[in-house]
Amino acid sequence: MTSKSLQAILFVGATIIALLFLKLMFDMSRSMSEMTGYVGAMSRDVREMNESMRIMNDSLLRMEKSVDGMGHAFSQGSEQFQQWNPGGMMQQVLPGSGKRTR
Repeated sequence: MTSKSLQAILFVGATIIALLFLKLMFDMSRSMSEMTGYVGAMSRDVREMNESMRIMNDSLLRMEKSVDGMGHAFSQGSEQFQQWNPGGMMQQVLPGSGKRTR
């Protein structure tokens, strides 16, 4: 083997290594771009989830207020019902109902 053929073999080997390195860099760059897209999509999903949780929390607070208001109304209605005297009401409607007449 001459020195020219050895140089040619080294040149071809170095070229093959350089091409493999370029392919590796291209693949790595493409993978990083895809990963950046996935991270962006995940960030949007997390932001939307936070907004949904905020809306749900607001709805739960409104529902709790409504239930409290309903409980208060039932309590007032119960107190009024306990004070209600059906016999007294009947005497007001039919004043002579308690007395028998011939």
